[in-house]
Amino acid sequence: MDKEANRTPDFEALYREAPPEQNAPASIPWDIGGPQPAVQQLVAYGAVRGEVLDPGTGPGHHAIHYASKGYSATGIDASPAAIERAKRNAERAGVQVDFQVADATRLDGLEDRFDTVVDSAFYHVFLDDEETQHRYAQALHRATRPGARLFMFEFGRHNVNGLQPEGLPAENFERVLPAAGWRIDYLGTTTYQATFTPETFIRLTQEMNGDSAWAERMRPVQEQFRILAPLLRDDRVHLPVWAVAATRLD
Repeated sequence: MDKEANRTPDFEALYREAPPEQNAPASIPWDIGGPQPAVQQLVAYGAVRGEVLDPGTGPGHHAIHYASKGYSATGIDASPAAIERAKRNAERAGVQVDFQVADATRLDGLEDRFDTVVDSAFYHVFLDDEETQHRYAQALHRATRPGARLFMFEFGRHNVNGLQPEGLPAENFERVLPAAGWRIDYLGTTTYQATFTPETFIRLTQEMNGDSAWAERMRPVQEQFRILAPLLRDDRVHLPVWAVAATRLD
């Protein structure tokens, strides 16, 4: 995948260069040291079942949470540094998770395996690349069993407390998921948490190799953040996110 064309940061560099313990939110702002509250709520409601896939697992907090609740969990990420971090986190948590370095948009060798997929802010990485989104949705269909459930939490375009990043439009899911064999059962809004400092944008821009188009896209968010920053506690922000629930059709 061409990073500049798709405007995705160098995740391997972000994870490799961050301290072993996550105490540098400017490096990995989405790592809040544990699972997102929206994901914890999903588990508490009993929506997760059977074999669980966490694609784009990053530091592994969600896969670890599933394992801590007794589920068999697999976390996939293309970044070896992210998987190493996830394995350390699982060891500290005292749980067993199958963490693998692999392309989560293809899921080769994982056919007919999972009952639940929880995509925690992975799909939206391909904001400008619907071809990859289609390939990924098809890979999820191949990797799951009949009747499997897919839950997605992806950046949206709604406004939360004055912060409005440029995320995915709702119709994106309506185009991509049914075409790949998924029936959308629910599409609504929720929030994710992140830790943002003024250095966050500088660091992310560096990992975009100075992509001017990406920097221009983020400029409104930076302006919003400058206004919000003095009001935040511990630099924690809530971000607008789509919550999607879908069922695998056969």
